[in-house]
Amino acid sequence: MPAQVAEPVLDTAVVHAPATAPRACMIAGEFHLLGQVIRSRDCVQLAGSSTEAELQRACEGLAQVSAQMGGEAGEITYMQGCPSPSQGSCRGIFGKSFDGYYYERSADDLADLPARCAQGGGTWVVD
Repeated sequence: MPAQVAEPVLDTAVVHAPATAPRACMIAGEFHLLGQVIRSRDCVQLAGSSTEAELQRACEGLAQVSAQMGGEAGEITYMQGCPSPSQGSCRGIFGKSFDGYYYERSADDLADLPARCAQGGGTWVVD
């Protein structure tokens, strides 16, 4: 009987999940932009009445941003809540259903986040 070879899967995210239902996910990745390597470590946390399925869709979509910008898909780690302290957070993003927390951002990138948060309908908070 011939051995079966699995097809390689490109740009997939590595996922780590806790034993209980997650309330947040950390997405770690890097991509190239204008000749620079941008590292990001961002966390998305449920707020309001969002479901675990909605969290999973949001996390998987965000993990693909690195791949779309020329890097590899971000690594997703599910957890009970986003760690504190962060460099800042955007409360009420994606239709007020989630809060986003930012870590390991450069000073220049961090400076742009409050405006991007407001464009997404959120409120920027310095943690």
